Amino acid sequence: MNNIHVTCYGKSIKGRAALPLQEYLKAPNISYTINAIAKSYKADAVAVSEYLQERKWIREPWVYQDDVVTCRITVEGIEEINPVFVKNKLKGLLGGLIQHGGRKSLMGIFEKNIEEYSVALDIVYQLEKLGLIAIIHTDGEIHIELTPFGWQFFEKKGKSLFALMALA
Repeated sequence: MNNIHVTCYGKSIKGRAALPLQEYLKAPNISYTINAIAKSYKADAVAVSEYLQERKWIREPWVYQDDVVTCRITVEGIEEINPVFVKNKLKGLLGGLIQHGGRKSLMGIFEKNIEEYSVALDIVYQLEKLGLIAIIHTDGEIHIELTPFGWQFFEKKGKSLFALMALA
């Protein structure tokens, strides 16, 4: 179980449901409610979502009738509760890139494993925002390529991705 500790408006919240990692891994493109965990700690789900969004641990929070809150976890949120998961995904992604001279199709890196592809896309978009890779669309495929900054960063075994995202 992945646990986090959130203090929000004086309320302490612990539990994996505040950041829906397991649900994300099953279906990365779906939003999930966070009301159950907030309610179990007598905290306001809207306040919890605001707290999580300020830290960039969730994205696309939606507040529906009766304050039902849905959101999607971000790569930062995943790394906050399970840094090993992100590290392993980065190793696979970057290892595949480096083995092929710094550029390869995303499907080629994950050998057509569609479950890995969805999660990898979120990580790829984050790496692009950080300037570590470029996304190139060629012949109906997505290719990713290390940028000069990306090469420098990974050759020096730079800071964790989380630390780099905090600087961005």
